[in-house]
Amino acid sequence: MKRTITIMFAAAMLTMSSAYAVNFEDTKGHWAEQTINELVERGVVNGYTDTEFAPEDEVTRAQYLKMIMEATGVKPTPCRAGECLEATASDWYAPYLQKALDCALIPDSMIAGYKQNVEYVVDDTGKATSSKLVYSGAFNGDLPISREEMAVLTQYFYQYSRTVLTNEDIDTSEVKPFKDEDSISDWAITSVVMAAAEGFIEGSDDNSFNPKDATTRAEAATVIMRVISKQEEK
Repeated sequence: MKRTITIMFAAAMLTMSSAYAVNFEDTKGHWAEQTINELVERGVVNGYTDTEFAPEDEVTRAQYLKMIMEATGVKPTPCRAGECLEATASDWYAPYLQKALDCALIPDSMIAGYKQNVEYVVDDTGKATSSKLVYSGAFNGDLPISREEMAVLTQYFYQYSRTVLTNEDIDTSEVKPFKDEDSISDWAITSVVMAAAEGFIEGSDDNSFNPKDATTRAEAATVIMRVISKQEEK
């Protein structure tokens, strides 16, 4: 069932700062029940209501961007007019998108009509004194995030959050190829394999990844919990 929610609610529905007692009627017996409950108790995610989490609802690109940034400790930055793709200061997710763009953590393939331009600041003589790279196109934050897009953002931000001292080579030799690996986009395949090696993602019972399927709230919560757990191990 498709849901219509306000922008304010969309911004907060998966990333609340205060925990409360778990009493979701629609997660009882769900495969992600324990993970969802733990994240709620930690104050990391929240439900639509006190009794409804809607684990099979879709997660948008903007919602997941906020979630993975908070999970990896990457702080948002104020939106700058003309430098945040189609987002404006009135969009709740703009500070997250601006930071991600500043750090080059949004893959080109997730930006519709992607272009990049170098803008120069010149002095009175016409000499360039500084320059910056400005991206244009559309992030389309309200679109559901696909599983391959979710895997890419997860791996990008996790690696970005590592330091020289904590970064490590990722051994992908033990990763069993997904049954539908050929359907994973070329730009996403490396991150998908790395995310699988890190234990962030996994396939279905028949080892299919279903890369183009929309990510559900339960799936997003599970990946975020795995990232947080990995961060706590370091």
